Amino acid sequence: MRKYGLLKLFYFIFSMATGAFQFLNLFYADFGLDTQEIGMLFAVGPMVMIVAQPFWGMITDYMNSAKLTLSLMSIGSAATILFFPISTQFEHLLWLNILFFFFQSAIPPIADVTSMTMLESRKEFGKIRLWGSVGYAVGVLVVGRLLDIFGLDLMFILYSVLIVAALFLAMKLPVKPAAKKEFHMREVLALFTNPQFALFLLFSFMVHLTVHANNSFYSIHMQDLGASISLIGIALLIKSILEVPFFSLSRQLMNAFSYPMLLTAVAFVYGLRWLILGVSTNVDILLWSQLLLALSFSIQYFVAVAYVDELTPENYRATGQTIFWAVSLGAAGVIGNVLAGWVLNFVTIEQMYQLAAAVSFISIAILWLKPRKHAAENG
Repeated sequence: MRKYGLLKLFYFIFSMATGAFQFLNLFYADFGLDTQEIGMLFAVGPMVMIVAQPFWGMITDYMNSAKLTLSLMSIGSAATILFFPISTQFEHLLWLNILFFFFQSAIPPIADVTSMTMLESRKEFGKIRLWGSVGYAVGVLVVGRLLDIFGLDLMFILYSVLIVAALFLAMKLPVKPAAKKEFHMREVLALFTNPQFALFLLFSFMVHLTVHANNSFYSIHMQDLGASISLIGIALLIKSILEVPFFSLSRQLMNAFSYPMLLTAVAFVYGLRWLILGVSTNVDILLWSQLLLALSFSIQYFVAVAYVDELTPENYRATGQTIFWAVSLGAAGVIGNVLAGWVLNFVTIEQMYQLAAAVSFISIAILWLKPRKHAAENG
């Protein structure tokens, strides 16, 4: 169907832009920033997400117009990014990061909400989202090569052009305009009193603590074991490529298993992967353990989007998705990175991964907790 083709192309182009942006750390180093300043800039994104994502989610639900908020966010991020290469001071980059992530961070969850409204079944989402993984891999490969030839400043122009192209596609999506829905802040707050939603957020927070710790220290760990930068790049690429077949199996997996059962498998696979990183020093094994990361990430992504869509009322689904992202990428990102850095003052990186494995395994119990009230009613 044409609308599905537009959705696939949107995810492909948006994720290609995201892949192109993975070279930002090289720009910062070339800019002359020290490691502490670079760390501060990378900490800005998750901190801004905690506020920005629920803000844009509530605006989307209040206005009942995902296209409007996608337009504002895309134009804002595409314009802001163009100021990065002409900045002359660290303070300029700091404020630009705040502004950029304010606009950019909520684009994925709002796009996911839009996709869910267009799909005939939640179980089809993975087959749409897999094109994001393809786009990300292409972005890393193609844009990386172009930056080698033309310089790092081209990254910002390419990102801006790709985001505008993705917005053009989003505006073509056959989403019917609708009148504003009933929207009350007390109903937003009531989402947190839904035991299943609250437990799911807690589970996601715990799992993502370990994911963010890995994202920050995996490359360093591989380098310490003798891996080259190019080999580390291959490891990151392997994950994106291997996500594709797992996303394509979303319908079959969600037909066969419940959401909690699939999320249990996700946490177990994450834990297994961290355990391998915590006990093995074989670079080849650690490289191909990316297979486990691709499996857990892809299943978690399409299950989480569908589960939040099911758990939240129709009028508040954009808010629900952005709250999930704010908890998983925002709060867990900030705390996971800080906590991992603090823990590494006392233990080795292998021991940190062993602790991460324990956290992942423990998080499984949260999914199966039975709310007290519900338990009493069924006892």
